[in-house]
Amino acid sequence: MKKTRKRASFDDLSSAEKEAIYQECETIRPEDGQPLTKEDMRQHRKAGLRVGRPRVGRGVKRINTSVEQGLLETADRFARRHGMTRARLIAQRIRAFISGAA
Repeated sequence: MKKTRKRASFDDLSSAEKEAIYQECETIRPEDGQPLTKEDMRQHRKAGLRVGRPRVGRGVKRINTSVEQGLLETADRFARRHGMTRARLIAQRIRAFISGAA
């Protein structure tokens, strides 16, 4: 049987306890951190939390589209040869197409 711990709510703490926590948090710098472990990531997913942040722009939107199989295989080979993902290849080509059409 899993043992559960009762956690005190931050609101239930005294002002002095809250201030001590705040001061401790103020001393933590980004470079002091460590990457999440696989277990940390699993717990985040289980809790419904997103891990990390968007790398470019305003984030991503997942889409479904149909592409002829031979063309997709060619695109995947090109992306691998150039050290990029399929998504990055598609995004770069869309940007190039739009900028060329202007």
